[in-house]
Amino acid sequence: MPGEDNGRILCVSVTPCLQRTIRFESLLLGEVNRALSVTTSSGGKSNNVARALRALQGSPLVAGLSGGETGSTMVSFLRDSGVETDMVGTSQPTRVCTTLIDEATTCVTELVEEAPLPTPDEWAKLDARLSLLIPKCPLMVLAGAPPPGSPSNVYARFTRRAQEAGASVLLDARGEVLTRALPFSPLLAKMNDRELVATRGSSIGTEETLLEAARTLIAQGAKWLLVTRGKQDAWLLNKTAFWRFTPPAIEAVNAVGSGDATTAGIAAGLLRGQSMPKAVRLGIACGSASAARLTPGDLGADLVERLIPEVRATRVTGFRVTPLCQERG
Repeated sequence: MPGEDNGRILCVSVTPCLQRTIRFESLLLGEVNRALSVTTSSGGKSNNVARALRALQGSPLVAGLSGGETGSTMVSFLRDSGVETDMVGTSQPTRVCTTLIDEATTCVTELVEEAPLPTPDEWAKLDARLSLLIPKCPLMVLAGAPPPGSPSNVYARFTRRAQEAGASVLLDARGEVLTRALPFSPLLAKMNDRELVATRGSSIGTEETLLEAARTLIAQGAKWLLVTRGKQDAWLLNKTAFWRFTPPAIEAVNAVGSGDATTAGIAAGLLRGQSMPKAVRLGIACGSASAARLTPGDLGADLVERLIPEVRATRVTGFRVTPLCQERG
């Protein structure tokens, strides 16, 4: 990949997992199913971002939570792939998540364990660790929903700390944990269309309602907003402009983790000095390349390079976001 990163990307991993990907010739519920193959890797959104960044020749640092034998194995997989880690140990073991792939139907099923809730002392240790690391990293990635029961301001605390240190934040989250972080001006808020519905609290049936929902989040503080929609067009917005990105056509093997590869591509592009639209184009190519691989977050750099020209980017004119405070009568 052309270009060089201008610093380290801090990937904060509060919901990591040990990921198992199991292939079946034909998966039948209620029957005995014998696997064709079983692949084990590090998982969780921020870990996937870090692994994809390494494939792009980036320099990620994963800081987060890890516990028990599963946590140790997860960290070993990260280090074996060239990702540096700085983890806080937890009393509860790291979760295990499983992806089932039916080769006959190409259906992909995810079995997701919830991440264990850290103790107050474990949260405090992670806070202290990030206080030291954030000033050393120009860009921080916060990806994934925190464990159930977590403080709703957990990402807001981290984003505020980055703002104070002059670091940029890419935030891939939804709901209150996202909206509480927006006043601290993350560089990019990223989500898929289902997560936007969950954040909005109501359905989005038209382009106009999607734009209205996105407009609200930008007015609350996000500098850029990216909404991905699987094989459909992704939408990138800021206060004054709007782009559509059409993903390239690929033969998908496992789309799990493709959104994380998209985040990794955007982060890599930004640290190479690319504009946000150009970085998103790289990100969309990375997401498509990841979907063509078996293991979540895996990338083939050569395929990414081939797919970049196939990502169609269109700027929509005549779009503007007015801050909500200017609209109140």
